[in-house]
Amino acid sequence: MPSTPSRVLFVGLDGGTRAALDPILDRGWMPNLAALWRRSAVGGLRSTDPMVTPVAWTSFSTGCTPLTHGVHDFNYLDHSDGTIREHDAATVRRSTIWEVLANQGRSIVSLGLPLTYPAPKIRGILVGGADSPDRDEAFAQCPEFDGLLRDEVPDYTHKLVWKRRPRTAEEAMEQARRCSAIFAAQAEAAYRADARVDWTAMMVHYHNLDSLQHRMWPYFDVDDTGVREAGFTESVEQSLRALDASIGRLLDLAADRDAAVVVVSDHGFGPCRQLVNVNGMLRAAGLQRTRVYGTRFRYRAIRLLERFRRWRALREPGGKAPTKIRPIDGQISCDWSRTVAFAPFGQLCGNIFLNREAVSGAAADRALDEIVTMMADARDPETGDRLFADVYATAERFGVDPADEGMPDVFALSADGYQAQAKWSERYRNTIMMPDPGLPATHYVQGVLAIDAPGVRPGHSLEAELHDLAPTALTLLGLDVPSFMEGRVLQEAFDEPLSSARRPALAAIIEGA
Repeated sequence: MPSTPSRVLFVGLDGGTRAALDPILDRGWMPNLAALWRRSAVGGLRSTDPMVTPVAWTSFSTGCTPLTHGVHDFNYLDHSDGTIREHDAATVRRSTIWEVLANQGRSIVSLGLPLTYPAPKIRGILVGGADSPDRDEAFAQCPEFDGLLRDEVPDYTHKLVWKRRPRTAEEAMEQARRCSAIFAAQAEAAYRADARVDWTAMMVHYHNLDSLQHRMWPYFDVDDTGVREAGFTESVEQSLRALDASIGRLLDLAADRDAAVVVVSDHGFGPCRQLVNVNGMLRAAGLQRTRVYGTRFRYRAIRLLERFRRWRALREPGGKAPTKIRPIDGQISCDWSRTVAFAPFGQLCGNIFLNREAVSGAAADRALDEIVTMMADARDPETGDRLFADVYATAERFGVDPADEGMPDVFALSADGYQAQAKWSERYRNTIMMPDPGLPATHYVQGVLAIDAPGVRPGHSLEAELHDLAPTALTLLGLDVPSFMEGRVLQEAFDEPLSSARRPALAAIIEGA
């Protein structure tokens, strides 16, 4: 490999965590990854706040914090019309590394990375991730490549396998076979893309590692929740060995192309102790009122209408699922005249909004103080552990108007082991905490990072954040880093400092012309 690589290959291990990988590497299940670990600078990679997929991977690709790139969860509240909408690539406020490279005349390949739909204008091949509405939309930027994969790599899909916990060993093994085939197809798709694109950066994103851990964590047998059970344990081993074989092929491709390799995860993983009902906490504190029967009917009617719209759209020739735009009434059943605060969406974070029609001025300030104190003091009654790692009022922490920024008034960030949720069943709407047998594991804040490149310090321990990766990769390639990128270059990974420069973002140049 030359002293300065002309390419960088990103391997996206969604949910990759040392808690699982270290014992698995010791067992010999993933020899290719183990060999990479030995020759790389490796370390911890702190996830974003909150530690959820769209926020984390957007920080990775833009080199920015969530406050700057504008993505704070899967959804956001549009205050102009009171609707809940989904984030996608069009709502990201900063250019991604793919666009930065395209603006410099470089080509890229990105396979399956979340929040890349709809695809930006780039040179090369970009296939959307599991958040794409369907396969046609995932391949909208490269339909010819879709046709090739349908014919020659039929196991390739952007969708997830482990959507629920298998009930039987036979079901677990069948899902493992599907997962293994997808992992193999991802490497094959990378080779097919390589034959068509003279790429500078390539990303292959393994999202099924995340869903595998969510549903099958006990059968990894890496902590005190571990169990060994015939069929279930074998399904995990088979899936991980297939993942390693796929990664091995990517490492061979990187060696053939003299490419640096960066392995990155968006968050870590660990046992899920309890689900936490954020709206239930607000109700218990008297800050939210559930609808009475007459108005609850409206909530249910809206949900039924949404399902009918989706069913009707999908039944039409060439039909596609409609864009998910929901009125708040269709997301959460509240009596708005008596509700002070509500959490209309959120996974692993209490995204709490004030009802400005019911409270304002000094009363709103008092409500914010009450909510922050209540959430910060919340404890697991069995262990005494905090349910939330950090709780803060957005305006106070960041000095911005949350409504202008599309942010909640209060963030309550889940502590490791707890999964705060807004969605809660009607039956258990007043239950504050409960375990979920179908979800034995959840996201933890500490992910993984490995860098194999010229001049790297093998075995050196790194501590990084997701928004450090884009500026580090650009500098490694000998390219300037746009000034809007907030991450730092991970100089400590290398024997000699990398030469880096910051340049104004293209938009700033145009505006100043």
